[in-house]
Amino acid sequence: MPVMGLVKFERLFRAVGGVTVDRDDVNRYLDFVNDAIYDLIVIGRATAKANVRDVIEPWDLPITKGLQESMRQFENSKRRSNSSPSSNR
Repeated sequence: MPVMGLVKFERLFRAVGGVTVDRDDVNRYLDFVNDAIYDLIVIGRATAKANVRDVIEPWDLPITKGLQESMRQFENSKRRSNSSPSSNR
């Protein structure tokens, strides 16, 4: 199930990086993201199993400092774009 439609994805890349993307670019990107998420889940599952749990907790995932900072920057940029006057139309 796609999280974001192609048009919104294109607008995001154009706004953030001034980059023009097509459907093939989006598919390659989504493949990359899905592979990365799968890798996180595999490690999280192994960590939860080693701790005798069936549920993966957030602390089971190997989130690096760099990824945490990127997530924080993304959240801040979302807040800024949601509070901008042009988004209130």
